[in-house]
Amino acid sequence: MSRSASTRQAIRDAVSRHGSTQPRRSRFRRILASLSLVGLSVWLLFWAAGAFSPPAAVAELRTLVDQEVSRLNRVARNELPYSDQGLDMRKLFENMRDLPDSQRQQVRQEIGRLFSARERAEVGSFFALPPDRRLAELDRRIKADEARRQQWAAERAARNTSTQNQSGQTAATRDGNGPPNSRGPRPATGQPGQGDSGRQWGQGRGRTEEARNERMKNRLDATSPDDRAKRTEYRRALAERREKLGIAPGRGGSGRRPG
Repeated sequence: MSRSASTRQAIRDAVSRHGSTQPRRSRFRRILASLSLVGLSVWLLFWAAGAFSPPAAVAELRTLVDQEVSRLNRVARNELPYSDQGLDMRKLFENMRDLPDSQRQQVRQEIGRLFSARERAEVGSFFALPPDRRLAELDRRIKADEARRQQWAAERAARNTSTQNQSGQTAATRDGNGPPNSRGPRPATGQPGQGDSGRQWGQGRGRTEEARNERMKNRLDATSPDDRAKRTEYRRALAERREKLGIAPGRGGSGRRPG
Protein backbone atom coordinates (compact mmCIF):
# COMPACT_ATOMS: atom_id res chain seq x y z
CA MET A 1 0.00 0.00 0.00
CA SER A 2 1.35 3.40 -0.97
CA ARG A 3 2.20 6.03 1.61
CA SER A 4 -0.71 8.26 0.53
CA ALA A 5 -3.16 5.37 0.88
CA SER A 6 -1.85 4.61 4.37
CA THR A 7 -2.27 8.26 5.36
CA ARG A 8 -5.85 8.34 4.10
CA GLN A 9 -6.64 5.14 6.02
CA ALA A 10 -5.16 6.59 9.24
CA ILE A 11 -7.28 9.71 8.86
CA ARG A 12 -10.44 7.60 8.34
CA ASP A 13 -9.63 5.53 11.43
CA ALA A 14 -9.10 8.66 13.55
CA VAL A 15 -12.37 10.17 12.37
CA SER A 16 -14.16 6.93 13.09
CA ARG A 17 -12.78 6.75 16.64
CA HIS A 18 -13.67 10.39 17.30
CA GLY A 19 -17.20 9.83 16.11
CA SER A 20 -17.65 6.84 18.39
CA THR A 21 -16.84 8.93 21.50
CA GLN A 22 -19.37 11.64 20.69
CA PRO A 23 -22.47 9.68 21.82
CA ARG A 24 -20.81 8.83 25.18
CA ARG A 25 -19.89 12.47 25.82
CA SER A 26 -23.35 13.59 24.86
CA ARG A 27 -24.97 11.09 27.24
CA PHE A 28 -22.67 12.20 30.08
CA ARG A 29 -23.58 15.84 29.53
CA ARG A 30 -27.29 15.02 29.50
CA ILE A 31 -26.97 13.05 32.75
CA LEU A 32 -24.99 15.87 34.36
CA ALA A 33 -27.56 18.44 33.27
CA SER A 34 -30.39 16.27 34.60
CA LEU A 35 -28.70 15.86 37.98
CA SER A 36 -28.07 19.60 38.20
CA LEU A 37 -31.71 20.29 37.40
CA VAL A 38 -32.88 17.82 40.06
CA GLY A 39 -30.52 19.35 42.63
CA LEU A 40 -31.74 22.86 41.82
CA SER A 41 -35.35 21.73 42.08
CA VAL A 42 -34.75 20.17 45.51
CA TRP A 43 -32.98 23.33 46.73
CA LEU A 44 -35.85 25.51 45.52
CA LEU A 45 -38.32 23.22 47.23
CA PHE A 46 -36.50 23.49 50.57
CA TRP A 47 -36.11 27.25 50.09
CA ALA A 48 -39.83 27.66 49.44
CA ALA A 49 -40.56 25.66 52.59
CA GLY A 50 -38.35 28.04 54.60
CA ALA A 51 -35.59 25.54 55.35
CA PHE A 52 -32.88 28.14 54.66
CA SER A 53 -34.64 31.05 56.36
CA PRO A 54 -34.07 32.01 60.01
CA PRO A 55 -36.80 30.92 62.46
CA ALA A 56 -39.69 33.34 62.78
CA ALA A 57 -38.63 34.49 66.26
CA VAL A 58 -35.08 35.21 65.10
CA ALA A 59 -36.25 36.95 61.92
CA GLU A 60 -38.63 39.16 63.92
CA LEU A 61 -35.87 40.08 66.37
CA ARG A 62 -33.44 40.81 63.53
CA THR A 63 -35.93 43.23 61.99
CA LEU A 64 -36.35 45.06 65.31
CA VAL A 65 -32.60 45.20 65.85
CA ASP A 66 -31.99 46.48 62.33
CA GLN A 67 -34.42 49.33 62.92
CA GLU A 68 -32.92 50.20 66.30
CA VAL A 69 -29.33 50.01 65.02
CA SER A 70 -30.24 52.35 62.17
CA ARG A 71 -31.64 54.86 64.68
CA LEU A 72 -28.64 54.53 66.99
CA ASN A 73 -26.21 55.05 64.12
CA ARG A 74 -27.90 58.37 63.43
CA VAL A 75 -27.56 59.25 67.12
CA ALA A 76 -23.85 58.40 66.98
CA ARG A 77 -23.50 60.75 63.99
CA ASN A 78 -25.29 63.49 65.99
CA GLU A 79 -28.21 63.46 63.56
CA LEU A 80 -30.68 62.58 66.34
CA PRO A 81 -30.63 63.46 70.07
CA TYR A 82 -29.53 60.78 72.51
CA SER A 83 -32.31 59.07 74.44
CA ASP A 84 -32.31 56.32 77.07
CA GLN A 85 -35.39 54.85 75.45
CA GLY A 86 -35.15 51.99 72.99
CA LEU A 87 -35.78 48.27 72.73
CA ASP A 88 -36.59 46.63 76.04
CA MET A 89 -33.46 44.55 76.68
CA ARG A 90 -35.13 42.59 79.47
CA LYS A 91 -37.81 41.43 77.07
CA LEU A 92 -35.20 40.34 74.55
CA PHE A 93 -33.36 38.26 77.14
CA GLU A 94 -36.57 36.75 78.46
CA ASN A 95 -37.57 35.72 74.95
CA MET A 96 -34.13 34.25 74.35
CA ARG A 97 -34.50 31.94 77.36
CA ASP A 98 -37.51 30.30 75.69
CA LEU A 99 -35.61 29.50 72.49
CA PRO A 100 -33.73 26.26 71.75
CA ASP A 101 -29.94 26.35 71.87
CA SER A 102 -29.73 26.22 68.08
CA GLN A 103 -31.43 29.62 67.89
CA ARG A 104 -29.93 31.29 70.96
CA GLN A 105 -26.58 31.86 69.28
CA GLN A 106 -28.28 33.77 66.45
CA VAL A 107 -30.16 35.87 69.00
CA ARG A 108 -26.95 36.56 70.92
CA GLN A 109 -25.35 37.86 67.74
CA GLU A 110 -28.27 40.23 67.17
CA ILE A 111 -28.16 41.46 70.77
CA GLY A 112 -24.40 41.93 70.42
CA ARG A 113 -25.00 44.15 67.38
CA LEU A 114 -27.49 46.15 69.42
CA PHE A 115 -25.11 46.60 72.36
CA SER A 116 -22.34 47.80 70.05
CA ALA A 117 -24.66 50.31 68.37
CA ARG A 118 -25.89 51.59 71.74
CA GLU A 119 -22.35 52.07 72.96
CA ARG A 120 -21.38 54.00 69.82
CA ALA A 121 -24.45 56.22 70.22
CA GLU A 122 -23.81 56.77 73.92
CA VAL A 123 -20.17 57.74 73.47
CA GLY A 124 -20.63 59.67 70.22
CA SER A 125 -23.53 61.73 71.53
CA PHE A 126 -21.60 62.59 74.70
CA PHE A 127 -18.57 63.97 72.88
CA ALA A 128 -20.84 65.81 70.43
CA LEU A 129 -22.00 67.98 73.34
CA PRO A 130 -20.19 71.22 74.20
CA PRO A 131 -17.72 70.59 77.06
CA ASP A 132 -19.68 72.80 79.47
CA ARG A 133 -22.77 70.58 79.09
CA ARG A 134 -21.12 67.18 79.48
CA LEU A 135 -21.10 67.07 83.28
CA ALA A 136 -24.84 67.70 83.53
CA GLU A 137 -25.44 65.04 80.88
CA LEU A 138 -23.35 62.54 82.84
CA ASP A 139 -25.43 63.25 85.95
CA ARG A 140 -28.66 62.75 84.01
CA ARG A 141 -27.52 59.45 82.54
CA ILE A 142 -26.20 58.11 85.84
CA LYS A 143 -29.41 58.95 87.71
CA ALA A 144 -31.56 57.46 84.97
CA ASP A 145 -29.42 54.33 84.97
CA GLU A 146 -29.65 54.01 88.75
CA ALA A 147 -33.44 54.44 88.70
CA ARG A 148 -33.67 51.78 86.03
CA ARG A 149 -31.44 49.42 88.04
CA GLN A 150 -33.61 49.84 91.14
CA GLN A 151 -36.74 49.17 89.12
CA TRP A 152 -35.25 45.98 87.68
CA ALA A 153 -34.16 44.86 91.17
CA ALA A 154 -37.67 45.41 92.56
CA GLU A 155 -39.26 43.52 89.67
CA ARG A 156 -36.77 40.67 90.04
CA ALA A 157 -37.50 40.42 93.78
CA ALA A 158 -41.24 40.34 93.07
CA ARG A 159 -40.76 37.56 90.50
CA ASN A 160 -38.67 35.53 92.95
CA THR A 161 -41.30 35.92 95.67
CA SER A 162 -44.04 34.85 93.28
CA THR A 163 -42.02 31.81 92.17
CA GLN A 164 -41.37 30.77 95.78
CA ASN A 165 -45.06 31.10 96.65
CA GLN A 166 -46.08 29.00 93.67
CA SER A 167 -43.48 26.36 94.55
CA GLY A 168 -44.74 26.24 98.13
CA GLN A 169 -48.34 25.82 97.01
CA THR A 170 -47.35 23.05 94.61
CA ALA A 171 -45.45 21.22 97.36
CA ALA A 172 -48.38 21.56 99.76
CA THR A 173 -50.79 20.13 97.20
CA ARG A 174 -48.48 17.24 96.38
CA ASP A 175 -47.93 16.34 100.03
CA GLY A 176 -51.59 16.36 100.95
CA ASN A 177 -52.27 19.99 101.79
CA GLY A 178 -49.31 20.15 104.16
CA PRO A 179 -47.59 23.36 105.16
CA PRO A 180 -46.02 25.37 102.33
CA ASN A 181 -42.53 24.49 103.56
CA SER A 182 -43.21 20.75 103.71
CA ARG A 183 -40.47 18.60 102.35
CA GLY A 184 -40.55 17.48 98.77
CA PRO A 185 -38.48 17.61 95.60
CA ARG A 186 -37.05 21.09 95.23
CA PRO A 187 -37.83 22.78 91.93
CA ALA A 188 -34.93 23.47 89.63
CA THR A 189 -33.82 27.04 90.07
CA GLY A 190 -31.29 27.24 87.29
CA GLN A 191 -28.55 28.13 89.78
CA PRO A 192 -25.14 26.50 89.77
CA GLY A 193 -24.85 23.26 91.73
CA GLN A 194 -28.61 22.54 91.89
CA GLY A 195 -29.40 19.55 89.70
CA ASP A 196 -29.40 19.29 85.95
CA SER A 197 -30.74 22.80 85.52
CA GLY A 198 -27.79 24.13 87.49
CA ARG A 199 -25.34 22.28 85.31
CA GLN A 200 -27.06 23.53 82.17
CA TRP A 201 -27.01 27.06 83.56
CA GLY A 202 -23.31 26.81 84.26
CA GLN A 203 -22.55 25.38 80.83
CA GLY A 204 -24.64 28.05 79.16
CA ARG A 205 -22.87 30.74 81.14
CA GLY A 206 -19.50 29.39 80.01
CA ARG A 207 -20.58 29.52 76.39
CA THR A 208 -21.88 33.05 76.92
CA GLU A 209 -18.54 34.16 78.38
CA GLU A 210 -16.70 32.74 75.38
CA ALA A 211 -19.09 34.46 73.00
CA ARG A 212 -18.73 37.75 74.90
CA ASN A 213 -14.94 37.55 74.72
CA GLU A 214 -15.12 36.85 71.00
CA ARG A 215 -17.46 39.80 70.48
CA MET A 216 -15.11 42.08 72.41
CA LYS A 217 -12.19 40.97 70.27
CA ASN A 218 -14.16 41.54 67.07
CA ARG A 219 -15.29 44.93 68.31
CA LEU A 220 -11.74 45.99 69.06
CA ASP A 221 -10.65 44.86 65.61
CA ALA A 222 -13.47 46.87 64.02
CA THR A 223 -12.86 50.15 65.87
CA SER A 224 -10.27 52.84 65.34
CA PRO A 225 -7.78 53.99 67.99
CA ASP A 226 -9.70 57.26 68.26
CA ASP A 227 -12.96 55.41 68.96
CA ARG A 228 -11.27 53.28 71.60
CA ALA A 229 -9.71 56.34 73.22
CA LYS A 230 -13.10 58.09 73.40
CA ARG A 231 -14.77 55.03 74.86
CA THR A 232 -12.05 54.72 77.52
CA GLU A 233 -12.32 58.40 78.41
CA TYR A 234 -16.11 58.20 78.59
CA ARG A 235 -15.98 55.19 80.93
CA ARG A 236 -13.42 56.94 83.11
CA ALA A 237 -15.54 60.11 83.37
CA LEU A 238 -18.65 58.03 84.07
CA ALA A 239 -17.00 56.05 86.88
CA GLU A 240 -15.46 59.16 88.40
CA ARG A 241 -18.79 60.99 88.41
CA ARG A 242 -20.64 58.02 89.91
CA GLU A 243 -18.11 57.94 92.74
CA LYS A 244 -18.60 61.64 93.43
CA LEU A 245 -22.36 61.16 93.49
CA GLY A 246 -21.99 58.26 95.94
CA ILE A 247 -23.41 55.72 93.53
CA ALA A 248 -21.86 52.29 93.24
CA PRO A 249 -19.93 51.64 90.01
CA GLY A 250 -22.12 50.24 87.28
CA ARG A 251 -21.46 47.56 84.69
CA GLY A 252 -21.62 50.06 81.87
CA GLY A 253 -23.74 52.86 80.50
CA SER A 254 -27.43 53.02 79.81
CA GLY A 255 -27.20 50.21 77.26
CA ARG A 256 -25.94 47.64 79.74
CA ARG A 257 -27.52 44.26 80.17
CA PRO A 258 -30.22 44.19 82.82
CA GLY A 259 -29.17 42.27 85.92
